Amino acid sequence: MSIADNTTMSVLDRLGPGIFVRSGLRDRLAGKLITRLAVKTPGPELPVSALSGGNQQKVVMARALAGDPRLLVLITPTAGVDVRSKEFLLDKVAEAAAAGTAVLIASDELDDLRLCDRLLVVVHGRLTTEIAAGRPDREVVAAMEGVDLDA
Repeated sequence: MSIADNTTMSVLDRLGPGIFVRSGLRDRLAGKLITRLAVKTPGPELPVSALSGGNQQKVVMARALAGDPRLLVLITPTAGVDVRSKEFLLDKVAEAAAAGTAVLIASDELDDLRLCDRLLVVVHGRLTTEIAAGRPDREVVAAMEGVDLDA
């Protein structure tokens, strides 16, 4: 799919009556999302598959943010992207949270988890630990691995 189609697919009901999409409206919204997420592309009609991994993930984030959600659920939102794209994406998540969007992140990436107010660690399908924000990485990793640091 094109970047324009992909970024706007979560808000099709806002782009025209019934099953019809007004292409001009779609393209304007896609342009705003491309700018907001700094997607590096020659144009909105480019297939997402032609983008780098970091830009593909920006398109996914643009689609998630397109409808100004009250709740943003992210699963490993920065997996497989370069450091610069990771920082950019996490900044966008922080901006959404600061604007009042509730954010739920499921990830084993420490960088993703640093944004969280609290961490709930699930090991083998069971909630094992609740960790307050700001704990040292070694404590978070130990909890994720089911290791007792005091033993």
